[in-house]
Amino acid sequence: MRLLLLLPCRVVLWLAATLVAAVPELRAHPIHTSVAEVDYNRSSRKLEVALRVFLDDFEVALSAQAGRPVTLATLSKADFDTLARTYLTAKFTVRRPDGALAPHEWVGREIKAADNELWLYFEIPLATGVEGARLHHALLGEHFPNQINSVRVRDNGRLATLVFLPRQTEKTVKFRP
Repeated sequence: MRLLLLLPCRVVLWLAATLVAAVPELRAHPIHTSVAEVDYNRSSRKLEVALRVFLDDFEVALSAQAGRPVTLATLSKADFDTLARTYLTAKFTVRRPDGALAPHEWVGREIKAADNELWLYFEIPLATGVEGARLHHALLGEHFPNQINSVRVRDNGRLATLVFLPRQTEKTVKFRP
């Protein structure tokens, strides 16, 4: 570090630029994540899911699904929601402990454009509870190889956090005693 202080400013800038250009990993790159907050509602016997994705990443996935460019700005709310629901039911699924696929019940969405966030809300009926259910969470992984998805599951004070790294798309909900 002291050596850098002794070098002329233009030499330090040249070294920094050369290093960044030579090592792609040092360049800024986007982070691809989604975060789901899942609460099991014992009275309704449903998982209540709030899923946050980056809007621009989600538009990439919907564009690939639709076979044409898709943006929130170019589609009606109904068309965007239809595409979003179709994508979600393929990429975020829950299997009951008996192996049966649980259906999605769409609730809605919220856009926080200033933060590039899209919040998707849906419910999944699970009459026997959430423990032992298998969550499949593969959102955006087909488009971003560094995609990391996390799901925080809560049930009556119990908590489990599932992290889905690339190629890890299904996990079983287990609460610690």
